[in-house]
Amino acid sequence: MEKLLEVKNLTTCFVPEGREIPLVDNVSFFINKNSVLGFVGESGCGKTMTALSLTNLLPGKNCKIISGEINFKHQTINQIKEKDLKQIRGKEITYIFQEPATCLNPVLNIKEQLAEVARLYRPEIKPEQTNQFLIKQLEQVGISMPAEKLLAFPHQLSGGEKQRVMIAMSMIPRPALLIADEPTTALDVTIQAQILLLLDKLKRETGVAILFISHDLNVIAELSDYIAVMYAGQIVEFAQAKKLLANPRHPYTQGLFECLPKKEHNQQNKLKAIIGEVPKSGNFPEGCRFHPRCPVKFDKCAQAMPPLFKLNPDQEVRCWLCSD
Repeated sequence: MEKLLEVKNLTTCFVPEGREIPLVDNVSFFINKNSVLGFVGESGCGKTMTALSLTNLLPGKNCKIISGEINFKHQTINQIKEKDLKQIRGKEITYIFQEPATCLNPVLNIKEQLAEVARLYRPEIKPEQTNQFLIKQLEQVGISMPAEKLLAFPHQLSGGEKQRVMIAMSMIPRPALLIADEPTTALDVTIQAQILLLLDKLKRETGVAILFISHDLNVIAELSDYIAVMYAGQIVEFAQAKKLLANPRHPYTQGLFECLPKKEHNQQNKLKAIIGEVPKSGNFPEGCRFHPRCPVKFDKCAQAMPPLFKLNPDQEVRCWLCSD
């Protein structure tokens, strides 16, 4: 398949007073056209910071891309001018964030907010066509009574409806890549399932590629073609989804699977947890960053950082156990 996005050796750092504290450390991955890449890992692993780095939406002046390439549609977009990047950010690459209530303007109704996006990115739509166009956008994301909901304010919508509005907003420019950053986290289980089905439907009908970020492996498994597992700013496993789900190789990936609830719960089948917590940026341990929490570590793990070992064309793992 043709690659839409290819990231090579991306390093993003917090740079206070000349120090470089890595938030995203030498990360490489790709997303094919009309496919879904799932990013999974605990909070603080660098998933969101990686996504924000793609279009230089980094928080504050002290957060910077230090090295690496971000190639999108055969153009290295981290080396172009800001005014040129603005033509890509928000049009070719769009975002859905996990808290729609904080992304929607509380003093504007839904029509005003969607119409602004249409004016910016769909100039071919005439003013007299805007209302019908926006109704159609809300219909496509499964909002009932779309004409009425256009006139509603965010506080008058449910959490699921707000997230559907955000999805509609992100799809108005007809992007090539949609970045969904934990879009189901604040929703109940039934609404989560509906949002996942909606994203899959949009991918099939529009051809949009999706970078889907979550800490929940079950959610990632539903949607993804490839999965990248992040830990402490690094990708520790990158694989075709079917292979990773059938045979996770990194101890951290295996630990994430063991934390999932089992279908049958009994005394012998209790929920497990990964002991400890993700190390903070600037305080990473020597060697493998997971080794202080790893149940199968040995001496070399604390001494040297393992590279990504290519086990087969569709699976790479950052673990010394996979070096043979």
